[in-house]
Amino acid sequence: MSDHRATDQHAGARRRSKRVWGWVIAAAAVVLLVVAGLIIWQSSSRSDSAENAAEAYLRALESGERSAVEATGIVVSDEALLAFDSAESLVSDATVTSVDETGSQATARVSFVLGDAAHEAVLTLARSDGRWIPDDSGLAAVTVSQTVGTAVSIGEAVFETSEPLSLLPAAYTVAVAPAAYLSGSIGVVALPGATDETAIEASFRPDATDAVQQRLDELLQECEAETALPSDGCGVRIPWGTELRAVDDVAFRIETLPTVVLADDGTSFTASGGELVATLTGTAHDGTERTTTYRSENWAVHGEVSFAGNETTLTVW
Repeated sequence: MSDHRATDQHAGARRRSKRVWGWVIAAAAVVLLVVAGLIIWQSSSRSDSAENAAEAYLRALESGERSAVEATGIVVSDEALLAFDSAESLVSDATVTSVDETGSQATARVSFVLGDAAHEAVLTLARSDGRWIPDDSGLAAVTVSQTVGTAVSIGEAVFETSEPLSLLPAAYTVAVAPAAYLSGSIGVVALPGATDETAIEASFRPDATDAVQQRLDELLQECEAETALPSDGCGVRIPWGTELRAVDDVAFRIETLPTVVLADDGTSFTASGGELVATLTGTAHDGTERTTTYRSENWAVHGEVSFAGNETTLTVW
């Protein structure tokens, strides 16, 4: 009997011990979950702060990687991202010196090195969809004027200069475009939040005149194939009204194409020294059929020119 009681007592003790250990393990698990939750919450809070968002933007600028810039959420054009790929030098030694938060707006003061000089700037961030995002104070606005042309390029990126260039902070070489026809460039240091103006002394490459001449020759040869009175785009003026009341047929023959000279500003041209023969058949003022030939031995045309990419567009007067 006593042995049986002893066995029962030992079994009961083992059961109580298991229950105690079960409680201890459960309590430890709860503590671990709470601690893990606090760590996750603290980490999330830190990564979701305006300071960390500003730091992330600075690190993205230092990296030179467009994907890192896009990950910050800042709104930036595809052209600016493409230009960033060709930056001459990048932001370095960047740090956030102070941050002020007011509701869904924050202001971060930052310092960095760019173009062999130390700089300071102020970044404005806004809270959107649960995260802090830099606004356009993180970009530079650069207005470019040029003596020739209406576009510039940074690497493979092409910008029209009718509007300021919105660029990611970096140092760039800005060249007049298209490079096949125009020559001229200047270095630009684009600082966050800064508005800058710069001018490029540009000039024509020999290929520019050749391109305009080729395009003009094509247009005039199209006019030569016409069998009606020329349109305004042909640069042809025939005083047929003095001999003819109506024109039924026209035959053009270009004996010499006029030679192009570009204006200094690159927006217009004059082509002179051409020879054109036009034979018109129609009705004379007395009602009879008549054929009259006109010859211009110093045929000249004028027009406007624009370069887009490697294409040349002409408007002939």
